[in-house]
Amino acid sequence: MEAFYNSLRSGTELSLQSIQDIALSAWATNNLDACAAAEPDKFGQFGDLAGAVLMLQDYYQSQYLIDKHNWKVVAVEEGFGLKKEVFIGETPRVVVYWVGRPDLVVSENERLTPVDHKTVSRVDGFTTSRYKPSTQMPGYVHSCEVIAKSLGFSVRVDRCVVNICSRARPSDNPRSGKRRPRFIRAYPNFTREEIDEWRRDVVNKCERIAHCLRTNEWNWSETSCHNFYMRPCDYLKLHSATPSARDVILAADFAEGRPWKPYEPTKEVED
Repeated sequence: MEAFYNSLRSGTELSLQSIQDIALSAWATNNLDACAAAEPDKFGQFGDLAGAVLMLQDYYQSQYLIDKHNWKVVAVEEGFGLKKEVFIGETPRVVVYWVGRPDLVVSENERLTPVDHKTVSRVDGFTTSRYKPSTQMPGYVHSCEVIAKSLGFSVRVDRCVVNICSRARPSDNPRSGKRRPRFIRAYPNFTREEIDEWRRDVVNKCERIAHCLRTNEWNWSETSCHNFYMRPCDYLKLHSATPSARDVILAADFAEGRPWKPYEPTKEVED
């Protein structure tokens, strides 16, 4: 998707050959052959490299050609927030800024809109309803408006576009008689009242995190132990053990990772 919309941003025409080149390059860069061993079912469902080429060709025909006429691309995979651009709120204990990296930001009919690409196993009747309520989507909406205003633009930002792709190509002859779409879009809207509520909720969550960091007391969420995104939680074994045994399990079964950063800020050129 990044290559598609960078081409649209630069005015470069995409051909069927360039679509195939995009698929080949992305497949090699992300080492997707390794998915055959890690996720064999999903790999088979997707259809290997040929499936990636077919998906991009389908997307080009059904979505991209429409976007080419309706969207002006403002940003592609550009992060914000690490330089404290987006203030959320503060209390006597915390000051909160938002950090993120939307897949795409576009302008359509003088409306600035963040776009997020998602993949699902298949598109069903509930697919478009899964993105509100959400923490991610109102964060993009609020941040785009704050940054646009800081740059002197008076624009309306009150929704996201969630650009959804089914990993498996829908059957041409479904039993229901109605072919499901492979690509579909959700348009979660957020009023100013909803954004203000989201900001208060984020600050409250940060206060609870700050309390845990200060006291080193962390609350377990038992309701997620056996159903964390439709699978057991990765910390189930740790939580099930006695408190005195947890340090041994941590040392044996877990490794401390680096703090996650959604992007690296660009360095300013000194005069």
